[in-house]
Amino acid sequence: MELLASLSIIGYILSTLSIKNMLMQFNQKFTQTLFCIVLLLSIILTSIYTYDLASSHSMKINFAIALLVTSLILNYLFFLFMFTKPIKHLGVILFPLTIGAILLTLFFNFEKEQIKIDNSLILHIVVSIVSYGFLGLAAIQAILLKHQEYKLKNIQNSSLNNVLPSIEKMEKVMFELIILGFILLTLSLLSGSPFVILDGNQNLLQKITFSIIAWVTYSYLLFKKFSSGVRGRQATNLALGGMIFLFIAYLGTKIFFM
Repeated sequence: MELLASLSIIGYILSTLSIKNMLMQFNQKFTQTLFCIVLLLSIILTSIYTYDLASSHSMKINFAIALLVTSLILNYLFFLFMFTKPIKHLGVILFPLTIGAILLTLFFNFEKEQIKIDNSLILHIVVSIVSYGFLGLAAIQAILLKHQEYKLKNIQNSSLNNVLPSIEKMEKVMFELIILGFILLTLSLLSGSPFVILDGNQNLLQKITFSIIAWVTYSYLLFKKFSSGVRGRQATNLALGGMIFLFIAYLGTKIFFM
């Protein structure tokens, strides 16, 4: 498994370098073809590694595996949408984060906090992870937007700003990702709430509570967007705030509240 992890990391390093060259428009056609091939291979290798890792621990989930699965879903969504949406710049942050998630699994103590997945929850979990994937990409977009706005406000030149789409396009894509993620998050809460009520598990109750807080945050953001056209710092702060609550809910409240 260590070999798969190493190859995946190398693939994402090459993907990061390729995306930077592509954004700088160095030999665009060749670089884009190389990038697509390397990224696809990296995603496939990471998928195999993730499956082997989960299988070796009897399909039990802990913080490290959950973080890796989330990163993998983000990469799948990125790969699927990068051909139709101007989101290639998200790879500058996404790929290093994925490398970090893979490295964490190599050093994490897997004897701690392993949770067996109930088969009846699989559909709920899949919908949840995909919703987190969309909202995670939106959060990365929000981070880049904040950087872009800060540099423009302070009249500072930035090589990253030079290759990013306009702020209007960046915000448009961010809200498109949030809307998709919000719809799936709503379905996730509706499908998961009955299990929480019937189970009565305190940890599950904490997770659903933070998920609801995230849902309310995104609801408020979308309401403000369509009622008053909110944008800029307020929009990015709400997008990041919602993701923080989801991060706590999905990856485990025990990490933050021991």
